[in-house]
Amino acid sequence: MRFPIDQIWVDDDAADFQLTLEILRAARGAEALTGRAVVEASSSLSLDPDPFRRGKRIVRLVKHRGAFVKPCPGTREYICCGLQILNIGQGCPMDCRYCALQVYFNRPVIEVFVNTEDLFSELAAFLASHRDRFHRFCTGEFTDSLALEPLTGLAQRLVEFFSTVPNASLELKTKTDFVEPLLGLNPGGRAVLSFSVNADTTVRRDELRSSSLKARLTAAAQGIRAGYRIGFHFDPIIPSGGWKESYARTVDEIFDMVPPDAVAWISLGVLRFVSTLKETADARFGPIPYFHDGFVTGLDGKSRLHVDRRIEVYRFMNEAILNRAPSVRTYLCMESSHVWRQSLDMRMDSNDALATYLDSAMM
Repeated sequence: MRFPIDQIWVDDDAADFQLTLEILRAARGAEALTGRAVVEASSSLSLDPDPFRRGKRIVRLVKHRGAFVKPCPGTREYICCGLQILNIGQGCPMDCRYCALQVYFNRPVIEVFVNTEDLFSELAAFLASHRDRFHRFCTGEFTDSLALEPLTGLAQRLVEFFSTVPNASLELKTKTDFVEPLLGLNPGGRAVLSFSVNADTTVRRDELRSSSLKARLTAAAQGIRAGYRIGFHFDPIIPSGGWKESYARTVDEIFDMVPPDAVAWISLGVLRFVSTLKETADARFGPIPYFHDGFVTGLDGKSRLHVDRRIEVYRFMNEAILNRAPSVRTYLCMESSHVWRQSLDMRMDSNDALATYLDSAMM
């Protein structure tokens, strides 16, 4: 396990699941806590000056009682791609300074949902009752898809499941290079290994404990040789000093290692955040200059750069990508049809239109 885990907290109703037993065997060096010891450890953590940092080394095994399949939490004001979230847990052992999870959850430890039998049952039922259209699933909304794979082995089971599903695909989104367990599988054209990418300076400065940009791109090349489609997510783009040169270099590095026809899609999203994130991040890491740029309140209530600046960023990124990969599907995350037209010169007027555009990459 490349991310050190100090403790495994086991909820009482999670103790007897097969995945719990497998994780405890895989994390033998970690202290396992149950019952009252979990309550006491949780109380102690709440008093820590930075519970999120310490919580990056604690995994809590939980029986999930909510829905495993949920639509992406987009907003009506912006165009959403229609992604389905497969909820496998929450929290991440990496510590990106801009990460929204710092304020989205009130529990600073990493939670793994161990009742995977329920997950697969719900997933199968969803697909059986929605045969009329194609579905894109992703496990990387509230956690990193592969960061805990050495403990859980869940991504491997999901790849095997989706390899036989005709009307759905699986996207595994990560800032790691933990692809080795997946390389011996047959994805059957139904799995996309996606890597969050950024300017190399941003990776080193802000994406703490993540794999280097070079390691992620090397992992992407390995995935292609193993039969996977590849995705890249430039999100969040942080357009601060020298950003054009830095991001153009990242685009070149991607296509120096990855052939364009292996890329399912590339998403673009400029930094946006709820107001409390700035205060939380500043308190944890010290003042972060880019959080104090010229932000305005967007239609979704989040702080966003002015629309003209976002258009400038997207237009530049799109041109850089087209110069290297003219046929790659590039899309915007949570932007209006106006921004689509002005930056990508594309008419994208509805959620369904964007979903169809991306579905075609896997059909």
